[in-house]
Amino acid sequence: MRAHLALSCLLLSLAAMGCRAPQASAPAKAQGPVWLTTPSGLGILDLLPGAGPSPTLGQSCTVEVLGWIEEKGEKGRLILDTRKRGFPATFPLGVGRVIKGWDEGLATMKKGGKRLLRIPPALGYSPREAKEDIPLGANLLFEFELVDLR
Repeated sequence: MRAHLALSCLLLSLAAMGCRAPQASAPAKAQGPVWLTTPSGLGILDLLPGAGPSPTLGQSCTVEVLGWIEEKGEKGRLILDTRKRGFPATFPLGVGRVIKGWDEGLATMKKGGKRLLRIPPALGYSPREAKEDIPLGANLLFEFELVDLR
């Protein structure tokens, strides 16, 4: 009898609180890509993680590269396409042979990987290097494929 009374009290209290069937939660919004931003302001988005080793300081990196001027947060005018020119870019990592954004962004890649870099002006081309192709103060987007290390 006591169990019956306790159950009745429980049901009455649930009814008084407005017990409702569980509501389906709203579906999560599709999120865009997740960019990592380094302390220098470099944006990194891995498109395909590589399975090989990462380059070391001074090691020669061979990369296929597409590069754009960023316009309204998107890829704008194409400024570099190594496949179209017929040969990849090869340079030693971290010795100043390329813009700072390339050195920083490639240092943590793995061979075989693909990565998109958003390079702020401070890590890009100097006014002397940019010439008329790249507007001063422009953010640059570069898509890299790390093809080889030597």
